Amino acid sequence: MNRLTKIICGFVVAIVASLSAQCGTLCSGESAATIIDLTVGTRTAVLPEHIRYSTEWVDGATEDSVAVVEVNGEAISSVSGTGFVDWTPRTNAVYVLTHKVLNGEEQVGETLTATFLVEGLAPEAPVITPESGTTFSNSLTVSMTCPTEGATIHYTTDGSEPTAESPTYKKFRVYGKTTVKAIVIKDGLLSSETATAEYALGRCENPVISLEDGSEFSHSNHAVSIDWGEDGVLRYTLDGSDPTKESPVYEGPFYFSESVVLKAKVFSDDFFDSEVATSSLTRVWESVATPQIDVAETFMGSKTMVAITCGTEGALVRYTLNGNDPNSHSTKYTGPFYVTDSCTIKAYAVMNDYLNSAVAERSVEKIWTIGDSMGDPDHSFSTEGSRNLGWTSIVDATAPNGVAMKSGEITHYEATVLATTVEGAGRLTFSWRTSCEEDPDGLYEWDHVEFAVDGVVVRQLDGEKAWQTETVDIVGEGEHNLEWRYRKDDVEGEGDDAAWVAGYEWTGVPSETKTTPVPVPYVWLEPYVAEFGSGDYEAAANALSGKVQGGKSTKVWEEFVAGTDPTNETSVLTAKIDIQDGVPVVTWEPNLNTNSIERLYKVYGKETLSSTEEWTYPTNSLHRFFKVTVEMP
Repeated sequence: MNRLTKIICGFVVAIVASLSAQCGTLCSGESAATIIDLTVGTRTAVLPEHIRYSTEWVDGATEDSVAVVEVNGEAISSVSGTGFVDWTPRTNAVYVLTHKVLNGEEQVGETLTATFLVEGLAPEAPVITPESGTTFSNSLTVSMTCPTEGATIHYTTDGSEPTAESPTYKKFRVYGKTTVKAIVIKDGLLSSETATAEYALGRCENPVISLEDGSEFSHSNHAVSIDWGEDGVLRYTLDGSDPTKESPVYEGPFYFSESVVLKAKVFSDDFFDSEVATSSLTRVWESVATPQIDVAETFMGSKTMVAITCGTEGALVRYTLNGNDPNSHSTKYTGPFYVTDSCTIKAYAVMNDYLNSAVAERSVEKIWTIGDSMGDPDHSFSTEGSRNLGWTSIVDATAPNGVAMKSGEITHYEATVLATTVEGAGRLTFSWRTSCEEDPDGLYEWDHVEFAVDGVVVRQLDGEKAWQTETVDIVGEGEHNLEWRYRKDDVEGEGDDAAWVAGYEWTGVPSETKTTPVPVPYVWLEPYVAEFGSGDYEAAANALSGKVQGGKSTKVWEEFVAGTDPTNETSVLTAKIDIQDGVPVVTWEPNLNTNSIERLYKVYGKETLSSTEEWTYPTNSLHRFFKVTVEMP
């Protein structure tokens, strides 16, 4: 028995004890229980080995079971049933043979193992000097040695695998980049392992990637460059694989937008290739800044402004007003805008090469005011009354806007007031109606509603009246107080005992001062003083309120003004003065009970036309000549 057979039998005997209970005896030969079947005799380069397998060696195997045979962990067979697989050791080594049975991916039973040593199959590999990796300037002498007597060294210098037909070794020289490979061959043995040595005129400088390994970037078209020496060709990859001579040639800085694993290597026909440089570059997406919504939490009036800003310059903002999250179809923000009712504003921002921002949210609440019911939300109103019974908002389908303000539920000798203010001259329009007593004498001394400007009542209404519209011209600079007052007398009421106001509209206009030609003689008064005699202007001018002359009341100035003092700067004209083609035209309305505010005026007078005194002070009725300054809208 030779040494190999002894070693094999030794290993086989060693595993018999542990496996005999399940598989029978393991030995050389072809017994039904063996998994290793080695031919007895001297091993040669062409000697085959036979490894037996069988799925029948374990309980639980089925027709679909597979026997897997492995050598040193590498499967060399995976088949069903019973049979032999050919296998030949190639080198001197220790070999571990295993056999296991699988049902699908699940193993059935235990693994059978046999271990043995193979020696003498192949001679040792040759030794090449100088060692691989040596560089030289012009040329280099290469030599080889082999410790196996009677063996021959065969080699190649082009990187191919040597065979028995390759040149037989003798000392030689190399003059450029060269890959030397050599084997030892001896009759009766396998060829040795291949020895390899590489030589070159130098070594390429390792590339340096401008972005360090592990770098992060946030935007597209990120630039990267690679530096290296003057020798060789630099090639790179972006998928994490090592560069080869077929990889793209680096021609200068390039750009990328996604995470990459960049690898670079320098290749040369004369020098050793460089090491592989690696840089993992990770795209970390930056988000657009969350928009900031600037709006009041609450507002009164017709509207409130909304402004939206974003900290990321150039970002596009979109928003909604219905509480839904915005998307690419939502309204684009182009500048501040207004909202007219309670709402929930949501906004987000987008920008190319960024992640969308988070959604910003703000709620705004419209607070009801009297102006909403009056039809002018931006106008400020107040209300008060006896026992704090002010006007209240009601739904009224007959009102101009479907809602109206109704007077407070007062009783006898009480009043309730709705008030506001306006600035400067203008025209006021409003609608009102009443359901109360009606004074048959038209004196409005019973239950009624009245409208006053600066304390002067200019409109009144009582009885059962449907909605009617009033227009009042207001003149004069400064603030004017407007009041709607519902008053009750001391006796019973009728109807709903209430008044309603709605449809408020104010149109302010700038004031313009018109002055009559100077001087203006008393002839303007002539039609109204004729009762005193032709040209008796002095008598008319000196007439006092209530004084009787010729059996008639001489209220000249009271016909001219609604006030009691002609020097009162805020007296109310009952005459309407129009400027037509630059000439003052007076239209008299001598009804002292009128409630209409037509114009505000000032009267300036002089005793004679020869005086150089300027017309600077308001006068009384004693002057023979006067001018009238009227503030007209």
